[in-house]
Amino acid sequence: MSKKIFVCEMLQESNSFNPELATMEDFENVGIFEGDEVVQGGAKAGNTLHGALVAIAERGFTAIGGVRMRAKSGGPVDHKVVDWFMEKTVAGLKAAGELDGVVVSLHGATQSDVSDDVCGDILTLVRETVGQDVIVTASCDLHGNITQRMMEAADHLCGYQTYPHLDHYGVGYRAAMLAIDTIEGKPLKTARVEIPMMAPAHGYSTTRGSLNALMEKGHALVKAGKIADFSVFQVQPWLDVEKIGSVVLVTAEDAEYAKAVAAEMAAEEFALREELQGEKLWAIPDVVQAAIDNTVDKPVILVDSADSPNAGACGDSAAVLEYVLPYRDTLRVAFSLNDVDAVAKAYELGVGATADFTMGASLAPELSKPVTVKDAMVRSLHDGEFILGGPAERGQRRSLGRSAVLQAGQIFILVTERGQNNGDLQFYRGFGIEPTLCRLVDVKACSSFRAGYEPVSALICNSVTPGAAGPELQALPFKKVPAPFYPFQEISADQISAPVCHR
Repeated sequence: MSKKIFVCEMLQESNSFNPELATMEDFENVGIFEGDEVVQGGAKAGNTLHGALVAIAERGFTAIGGVRMRAKSGGPVDHKVVDWFMEKTVAGLKAAGELDGVVVSLHGATQSDVSDDVCGDILTLVRETVGQDVIVTASCDLHGNITQRMMEAADHLCGYQTYPHLDHYGVGYRAAMLAIDTIEGKPLKTARVEIPMMAPAHGYSTTRGSLNALMEKGHALVKAGKIADFSVFQVQPWLDVEKIGSVVLVTAEDAEYAKAVAAEMAAEEFALREELQGEKLWAIPDVVQAAIDNTVDKPVILVDSADSPNAGACGDSAAVLEYVLPYRDTLRVAFSLNDVDAVAKAYELGVGATADFTMGASLAPELSKPVTVKDAMVRSLHDGEFILGGPAERGQRRSLGRSAVLQAGQIFILVTERGQNNGDLQFYRGFGIEPTLCRLVDVKACSSFRAGYEPVSALICNSVTPGAAGPELQALPFKKVPAPFYPFQEISADQISAPVCHR
């Protein structure tokens, strides 16, 4: 046994309805690391690769670093980026010599302009390079699209068990532990069951309701020693591909038991399909009126999830801004917008200057329309960096590119060159906008915002707004998703796939 495990990462969540390709620049903005950089510092404290590296060290193995690269959620990836990563990975695997295992950090729902299953492509290439005897495991987001091809290449795969996501470190730790347990002789098998369904990300949480109960059932089985691991994947709902579905994975020493538990949990997931679609959605005018009528000294939160950058949308919709402009002198509002031209204009004018700004729909003009804000003052200019307040990835640094705060009456508009982590309270606070002092706060996030905003808000309103991550799935232009597929068509229990251990 060589006691060596190769680790690498390519992580990006793709939204098929975002027309902007994710380029190498998007990955470079987060940071690309190679070799020893990955082992020594490229894995930030608390993230997935950090968890994997800790597990590897604890078990007395040596980690060999490949490439670590990640980008914020967005449109499909330019396949040239995928080719670059795969070429580097093959070279790294060959240079590493004899290996016992490979641990790959993926999102699970990565699409390119060439391939609908980039994660399957990566795992297949890894398997072809290292052969059939090296143990390969992978970690994925809870919203991964866990295809048969992925499972035919990887011995085991595991996903986040929390939504909003809090276990980035934990999923990497689990993936590495599964690899090492298998390397050291445990006869672990992972069973996969697919359900032809998806749900909008605002509609569920692992902290409450029936999905919480299903997750707790899996945790109890692990604690009792009956299974080694489980994952319940709610597939990325803005991924328009032919091979797609929500998936349950169960890992156990007995293959038949793993299959039985996976089938049972999949049946329970199927029974939740209507509940997971979420509560009734608010219209924008109704949310604005609720903010006007609010007598509690806390803000009303308008959940603008359709335009959430963390869900792969462009963050460029000004639809909510249009509705609040008539109340600019009476309603204190926090709003954000991804608009490079508006930022450039603010920088050209300088702090204190006043001008008319036409902004919005700069990246996806087919999904929303521009809005003109008259007599907006440039309140402040920023380099765009802020520190996440968490709890997820607390303390990590994010950059929105050059940014500016515009003020129109009592409306504060944070315009950025790129959007991400809009649901973190520090997203506004880092630029001098205090959300708890507003009456209405536009939050372009699906569910991640709840940990920070629920304690400080009067009312949270999941809303119907335009964008690539729309919560009304039937209204989006899906073309590839198979039928029958819920919620587009009703499905029956006999359409759940049979449980299979692919390796």
